[in-house]
Amino acid sequence: MNLERSNRKHNRMKYTAIALVFTLICMLAYNLVPGVSYAGKEGVFVNGSAYFTLEEVALSKGTDSQSMQFRVMLNNDSETALNFNNYGVKVMTSDGRSYYASLSEKADAVVQPGTSKSYAFIAKLAPGLTSDELLVDFFDRSRGNADIGALSVQKAISFQQNDHQFVFNLTDADESYTGNTFVSVQAVKAFAIPSDNQWKITLQTKVKVSGTDNWNPANLNYGLNVGGGKTFPLKASTVESSQVDGATTTDLLLTATLETQPELEKLTLDMNKNDAAVTNLGKIDLGSLFQYVKLGEKGSFNSVGKQGVSIAVTKAEEINQSGKRQALVTAELHNDGKRTIANPALTGILVSKEQAISLATETVVDTDKYLVAGKTATYQFIVELPDEVVSGTYEFFISETKSTQTSDQKTSSSSTSTSGTGTTGSTSNTNSNTSSNTSTSSNANTNSSTNASTNSSQSSGTSTQASGVPVIAVDLDAGLTAGSGLASAGNYEIGQPMAFTPDNNTIDSNLEVSLVELTSHTNAQNGYQTVVAKFKFLNNSTKTLDLPNFSTEMQDAAGTSYPGARQTTALQQLIPQSAYVYSYSYLMPPSAKGTFKLSILEETSSSKLKLPIAAYQVAVHSTDEDTPLMSGKVSLYPYTVNILNWDLATYYTGGKYSYKLRMNLDIAKDAKVLVDDSFSSLEFELVDKENRVLGSMTQTLQGTNKLVNGIQTFDFTEIKSDQFSYPITVNVYETMQTATGTAKRLVTKLQQ
Repeated sequence: MNLERSNRKHNRMKYTAIALVFTLICMLAYNLVPGVSYAGKEGVFVNGSAYFTLEEVALSKGTDSQSMQFRVMLNNDSETALNFNNYGVKVMTSDGRSYYASLSEKADAVVQPGTSKSYAFIAKLAPGLTSDELLVDFFDRSRGNADIGALSVQKAISFQQNDHQFVFNLTDADESYTGNTFVSVQAVKAFAIPSDNQWKITLQTKVKVSGTDNWNPANLNYGLNVGGGKTFPLKASTVESSQVDGATTTDLLLTATLETQPELEKLTLDMNKNDAAVTNLGKIDLGSLFQYVKLGEKGSFNSVGKQGVSIAVTKAEEINQSGKRQALVTAELHNDGKRTIANPALTGILVSKEQAISLATETVVDTDKYLVAGKTATYQFIVELPDEVVSGTYEFFISETKSTQTSDQKTSSSSTSTSGTGTTGSTSNTNSNTSSNTSTSSNANTNSSTNASTNSSQSSGTSTQASGVPVIAVDLDAGLTAGSGLASAGNYEIGQPMAFTPDNNTIDSNLEVSLVELTSHTNAQNGYQTVVAKFKFLNNSTKTLDLPNFSTEMQDAAGTSYPGARQTTALQQLIPQSAYVYSYSYLMPPSAKGTFKLSILEETSSSKLKLPIAAYQVAVHSTDEDTPLMSGKVSLYPYTVNILNWDLATYYTGGKYSYKLRMNLDIAKDAKVLVDDSFSSLEFELVDKENRVLGSMTQTLQGTNKLVNGIQTFDFTEIKSDQFSYPITVNVYETMQTATGTAKRLVTKLQQ
């Protein structure tokens, strides 16, 4: 550290006066010359037409050191070229102390007339200095290092303070490097997650290499200091790299596994020299990086190409699907940037805080591959909860899955610094200047971005794997809300249109879905209850729509779930201004009665999850208890079958009994509703007083040999017994074919 002393009072007055004069001149120029863009900006004049401005300043505070990175711009509005090597830069405090500033990037020294060039510097400062105490001072080497003026750090065009950053010269880490290269290590985010009775620490860092050397940041010796003199090695994996203005920034993932839970506030990242003594170069406090957000709060991405992208967990609930406890976490990805992005691959881990148990989730994302600017995408994470997980509080961690490269065996090789004509050297405050070239030269420092490492240091072997880069940690201190009980669903009335989640991918917004029938029947022969729910689909649009294929589930008050079996249908599309119906059947024990929760479920890419897109409380009507004898009308939506009269005659011929059922029918159909040959049928079943089945037959309402209006006769010739008791009853069922077999519901009884 180079420390100078000067007349403090004189310097403060001189710098303030120069900055004020420049500001006034710029304001005057703006008023006199239209289009002047530097009105009000602080600057230091080299001559009447050229001046310095302070563009970017980053103050980096490590645990026990501080550095400042900044850019100065030489604006040449004169008619002759200027050589930046004729000028020097240093950092000063308001009380007169000065600190050496070194060029941290290679750049062309010659600034042609009517152009501007920026130059990057770095300075090591005393700890504790704040931005309001700091100035960037300029001097003229051609005039014996005469002071030109100084600019306030606080008034720079861009200023930021990094509290988890350490900057060092590469020669401090590896003496084989002879160039003037600076390395900035920025700790960004950190996760601490329990795993198999251990604790995995994951640290996202950004390592910026500026200067004349190419160097692989993974070659540095990184350690996790847990306090008490204990340090654990951190495995370094390269995620991606980008180049801007000749500096390479590498996203580096550092991981370590600990046997016991660490005290997070004591953790530090140690950067060590690869020597026998493992010399410490510097350290960064990590405690405040283990940050948690609340439900609904956003967390930002810190990866290349994700500027303006954030994510928030909006819901965390416990649901019951197919009798299994599951945790369902919903998150919204917000693209507040300026360009379309590819939806990132995200993974989630649910942690029981009380029991230190972590559960890896399956991820479900919107089917769209890309997310345009200003839009949101929904991610959902599902995991089955083991019986032993009974925590009241949880944490949820979201990581972005990326390919990383890990060096198997690290070797370092130095890269020689080269300085071409017209290029600044590696220092600014020395007596030796690089030669200048007054001819026009192009700036080779173009911006580029790449996922591959651009470092020349090579490893003897590398392995590529998928790793999780920390994105957001959510504190679910309220636990998981109950998302599957009856109370979570609203009441439903038969016939009303259902409302679905707006982001569902199954139900078109122009398709009206309603429940038109919901009845149950208990079969005395096999002892189970069949519930049948009939759905109506109405196309209100002017175009043909696909009929949706979704799953359904009924859940009773005790939380027991019953999946629905969908009726086999032939129709796949629905023309405009028409309707169609099909049913779902549910097998339940006879004791399941009353009100149920009916959930409409959307298929997902996860084998464990079907997303609820609608849920209602529904009352099931039992046809066993109140089905009238000889009902006048039978509803089989969209059909209404009116049995005007009927009779049943018995015949005994050749030692066998037979029956003849004669009915006078009036059949009507809703003209708007389409039906096909897969529509339900009517089954007529003969039972005696003891409820013994004597015979049955099936008749269709659609297709060949369908039921028609008027008098029709049906013969039951295959009577299964000659021992039965009167009266004989005809049970009339609606039957439908499903993937799991034939389902039927009782619609009326005809009794002698």
